[in-house]
Amino acid sequence: MLNHNVHIPIANTHDDDINDPTAPFNELEPFDSLWQALRWRHVRTRVPVCFRKTIRNRYMLANLVYLCYAIAILIIDFNPNVNGSADTSTLDTLCNETPSTSILDQPVCNTPLKWSNRILSLGMACIHILSAFLYWWAWHDRTWRDVIMIPEYLNHLEAGLYLWSALWYSREDTLGGYYTLAVHKIELAAALVEILASFGWIMSWYMTYIRTLGRGFSLDDPDTISYLSTSISSIIYVIYNIQINIYPEQYGTNFLYTYGDIVYFVGACYYIIAALRDDHWFWFLPFAGQYGVAVGRIHVDTRSLPQFGVPRVLITDLCCRKRKDTTIKVNNQREFDNGNSIVTTYL
Repeated sequence: MLNHNVHIPIANTHDDDINDPTAPFNELEPFDSLWQALRWRHVRTRVPVCFRKTIRNRYMLANLVYLCYAIAILIIDFNPNVNGSADTSTLDTLCNETPSTSILDQPVCNTPLKWSNRILSLGMACIHILSAFLYWWAWHDRTWRDVIMIPEYLNHLEAGLYLWSALWYSREDTLGGYYTLAVHKIELAAALVEILASFGWIMSWYMTYIRTLGRGFSLDDPDTISYLSTSISSIIYVIYNIQINIYPEQYGTNFLYTYGDIVYFVGACYYIIAALRDDHWFWFLPFAGQYGVAVGRIHVDTRSLPQFGVPRVLITDLCCRKRKDTTIKVNNQREFDNGNSIVTTYL
């Protein structure tokens, strides 16, 4: 049975969270129902605080750009007027004009790239770079040498590779052409970098997420669904690009990447939900499925909650630690040699 009368001290918290009345671990008033939580006096107290936190939240800005990017990808995938698939009659005629040629010598006719589509592809690549920069900028309280910044650097590299491939879309001619195959290789490299960044974001999340009730490796935490969606979509992109590099003739007819785009969009939505959760917009939801429980009055015997991440590790610490360990070993060896040396005196 939960004890509603025990107040636990909060250690290792940020000052703004300690003074934030909307933070769940500061919530001392239990709500018996959704309607009670949405009473005007609660809305009037909490909404302005949450709104101020959201408009100052750098992650929210990055997540909104990320969501717009995911929506634009879906529009390109499934809107015939945008991706050019509405003009299939002209394209089919063009493809059937030279049936005797090798399949790799046939024109890239199933992926029509009009001038407007090329501009759209370049625009999407630029938005990708902007998104990568915003996520890097969001770590305002971390030094650029922190290990959690490695996925952000990989994200910039991935965005640069996709921009490179977008610049070469206009040079694609045949399925086996030089630029067509080069685009496949560039995008495969970008997909491999993306999957490394995806697992790196899991590492970053593990090192920084707040250790408190309702957070962690659980599907109840929207962060978990977000990084799982990002990782799954990255795996799908890698599989698709491997298939296209092995079978170039499938270019324009293999739509496996669309499934990755759908999962990518789901992850973008959950990133928005996670950002809203971090700004404490969901005070009206039940805690662990139970109303009548004030999170701030729950006593946990095992540890003091919340705890903000784990100690910071810098990229250069890895080299410094290795050099320090080597120095310690050398000093220990010298002390051992001095302690066991034999001095011989000749009279």
